[in-house]
Amino acid sequence: MNINDNKVFGKLAEKYESEKEKIKKSLLELKEVLKTESKESSQMLDIYYQYIAGEKISKEDLEKANEQLRDVLKGLGALGIFALPGGVLAIAFLVKVGKYFGVDILPKKTFDD
Repeated sequence: MNINDNKVFGKLAEKYESEKEKIKKSLLELKEVLKTESKESSQMLDIYYQYIAGEKISKEDLEKANEQLRDVLKGLGALGIFALPGGVLAIAFLVKVGKYFGVDILPKKTFDD
């Protein structure tokens, strides 16, 4: 390692230290979102299993499961676009176009605060 490498690592370490609490808070929020999403997806699957088994399912429960499925599919689509080169820009563009046409591109959880 040369002196320039040490400077770069030093700057990265300073940046990390200054943003440490923000990063920690963001990771904790992500953990809660994923926990909620996992619980809702599990409930969705339970409702679909009951429906397939021929059990009586309320219209509200079925609509809730369908809404969760739509959110999961939107999230998968956004993840696929994000993985492409320039994906962040593509998602921003698609969200704008979607708003213009009145279509939600992203899952509802991205808007909950």
